[in-house]
Amino acid sequence: MRPSLGRALRTLGISVLVFLFAIVAFLLGAVVAANIVGIPEGADMSGYNYLQGNLVRLLLALPAVYVVSSFGEEVVYRGFLINRLAELTPKKPRWWIAVIVSGLIFGLAHYTWGFVGIVETGFMGIALGAAYLKLGRNLWLTILAHAYMDTILFVQMYLGG
Repeated sequence: MRPSLGRALRTLGISVLVFLFAIVAFLLGAVVAANIVGIPEGADMSGYNYLQGNLVRLLLALPAVYVVSSFGEEVVYRGFLINRLAELTPKKPRWWIAVIVSGLIFGLAHYTWGFVGIVETGFMGIALGAAYLKLGRNLWLTILAHAYMDTILFVQMYLGG
């Protein structure tokens, strides 16, 4: 195996672990939200109804969500915001403060998903931020993990769930 292929496979493998970590955090967010407001119906995903049963729309939407959400959100919330917030925070745990604040902002950015969605994505954002920090600020790991989550979300909406 060439070194670049080995590096790519290692990146893919680690990104799957980041994805699993983020999913666990997302589920933990659902538990926290349930303890605040009772057992919720779940996040409001009605904005994705256009995908239900429409394969052409799914296939058109996936590349768009990879650029805007998977890539774009990771560049903004992990690559930019965490680093800028850390620069503004004078305390020693500044990186962790930056991760938490950026995760909270990430959650708030998903306000259209309702309270549950804000909490779930907030926890997921903190997990992605922690992974970004702990894995040497390798943005590709979180971009790929985010892409896996977006794919699952969109396929789930396509299937009607």
